[in-house]
Amino acid sequence: MSKLHYLTALLLIILLAVVSGWVFESIEQNPILTTKKLRHDPDYFLKDFTATTMDKTGKPAYQVKAHYLEHFPDDDRMKLQQPVFSFYENNIKSWTAQANEAVILQKSEIVHLKGKVVLKQIVSSNINTPPMILTAEQLTIELERNLAHTKSKIKLIQGNNSIQAIGMRADMNKNKIEFLSKTRSHYVLPAK
Repeated sequence: MSKLHYLTALLLIILLAVVSGWVFESIEQNPILTTKKLRHDPDYFLKDFTATTMDKTGKPAYQVKAHYLEHFPDDDRMKLQQPVFSFYENNIKSWTAQANEAVILQKSEIVHLKGKVVLKQIVSSNINTPPMILTAEQLTIELERNLAHTKSKIKLIQGNNSIQAIGMRADMNKNKIEFLSKTRSHYVLPAK
């Protein structure tokens, strides 16, 4: 090969190095940003599972069982089918909540239950009071605070007594329920 070929090859390599350096510098100064949103497709799913969340002391705070769960990374939401939540106080199950479906939002702190929702108080066998059973079409539960609320129509049954209302707030730690509007009750006097 002649010196001309070597010189041409060398100039071509130098030119290629300069152009690629300029391109890389341009990319660093003006990065290519994508605005493409993530698709609303699940990134994982679970079937027939049980998961328990512990409190700060290592005792169970709540447990969830469900037939099916899907997680969506675009909005960090989980959808559950046939969920059953169990809430604990001092290692003892105190309430359960079940529904046809649920959506868990905001880093697993808010649960929206929909379709044949049943919130049931679990009463110790040594207490002579019947448990409270609340039914609704939808219910929101704040897991960290053990609060439940809804604006929908509810029915609360405790033994032979019942209350119907539109909307309610419940503090499951204090076993306290506040009815929001259109409250009607049916109370049966105990037999003497």
